[in-house]
Amino acid sequence: MIALLVLAGVGSAGGAEPFTFAAMGCLPYGRHAGGEEAFGRLLVEINRQRPAFAVHLGDILGSDERCTDELLLRRRGQFDSVETALVYTPGDNEWTDTHSERAGRFEPRERLARIRELFFAEERSRGQRPMPLVTQRRDAAHQRYVENARWSVGGVMFATAHVVGSQNNHQPKVPGALEEWRARDAANAAWVREVFAAARADKAPGVAWFFQADPFAADRGRPGYDAGFELFLRTIETEARAFGRPVLLVHADEHSYRMEVAVRFTADGDRVPNVTRLETFGGRDFHGVLVAVDPASAAVFAGGPLIVPGNPPPQLPRKKGPLP
Repeated sequence: MIALLVLAGVGSAGGAEPFTFAAMGCLPYGRHAGGEEAFGRLLVEINRQRPAFAVHLGDILGSDERCTDELLLRRRGQFDSVETALVYTPGDNEWTDTHSERAGRFEPRERLARIRELFFAEERSRGQRPMPLVTQRRDAAHQRYVENARWSVGGVMFATAHVVGSQNNHQPKVPGALEEWRARDAANAAWVREVFAAARADKAPGVAWFFQADPFAADRGRPGYDAGFELFLRTIETEARAFGRPVLLVHADEHSYRMEVAVRFTADGDRVPNVTRLETFGGRDFHGVLVAVDPASAAVFAGGPLIVPGNPPPQLPRKKGPLP
């Protein structure tokens, strides 16, 4: 089931062959009966589609589950069962929210350090056919952010940014949270600028970003940016406008598929004609998205839902409110 994404811009990678990628997020949650089996079917379907790579957008457990090393290692093993390359970017359930009683009262920064050790020890993806990545560890000013990665396929630039729900850890009541947020927020902005600079230098026909959070104040009817996401979104918007060619933002967080062409970052903001966002399923909906990438096309990206046979069908859309 594929719905066309229409993007402004001019593709410029003559001769590059089309390919696909798959994305998923906020899966699996232990509170949903049969979730592990449904997640397994999703991975099988991704393998059947034979994409160039797949991305997990974070939240690899529910907010009411204990983020133990055992669970993290189980997820890493599932990632490594994927027959192509699998790129992962963390979500809030893995670390920012682990301080809660229901999540086991972990220390969030300790969990984040452990995730970096287990998933990001090397500059390469997970999966059975890992691919090399360029990560922010190469930047002396932000070298701790080993999870921020970029790669190129067919001349198109792809990148992850560590931007998570729960206000991106902008949580004044959580000890140490604001300090962590300020440093990572600055690193993410620097990374966005670096990736777009590389895309311009390489004359990339398009750029796709992957992150866990839904950061858009427009979804909440707010005229201004939410505090935890303001710098990231302003930087994305500024760089995307200057880039001029198609930019795709793929995220999770709200567990509801959506596609928005010509993104409005805030409720009263101007639309950015060359930016499209694609939100994947999650929670009880064990499905993903599949995107076709044609470097020679003016649109570059076209895609939509990846519905998994054997898993309960989702409602499209689940959330209330207008969808373009």
